[in-house]
Amino acid sequence: MRRRVRTHAYRLNSLVIALVGVGAAVYALSLPIGTLAQPGSGLWPLVVSVVLTLSALALLVAERDPDDYEPMVVRTFIALAGFALLALFILGFQLMGLTIPSLLLVFVWMRWLARESWTVSSLVAVISTIVFVVVFVVLLGVPMPKDPVLSLLIGGRF
Repeated sequence: MRRRVRTHAYRLNSLVIALVGVGAAVYALSLPIGTLAQPGSGLWPLVVSVVLTLSALALLVAERDPDDYEPMVVRTFIALAGFALLALFILGFQLMGLTIPSLLLVFVWMRWLARESWTVSSLVAVISTIVFVVVFVVLLGVPMPKDPVLSLLIGGRF
């Protein structure tokens, strides 16, 4: 029984991707779809999520060779932790803007996922956050959620 579970564990990848596609499709349906001539904000996310779901389901049914897949090891879960941290970044970004979440995300990625020193992690986190602010806020003028750090540094505009 255990060998059979291990033999078919690679199918979990396709199942997870299919579930992500279904979740994305449900979210896309909550947005205006529009038409091909005048697409709404949910049209292309819906198209991509349907293609993703169908591809994952086709792979789930058609794939027969588990040798094409990497085994799940400790590094696999480190990658999953990185994605979870990215999800937390998105929530933090919506609540407190760009600077604090990006500083924390890069620092945690560098220190605990990449196992860099405290000095390197701190420097890379600060420098990359400055680059993010300069590129997205200053140069491109991307609208950002209210950011307390930018409000203190640049002025009440942020």
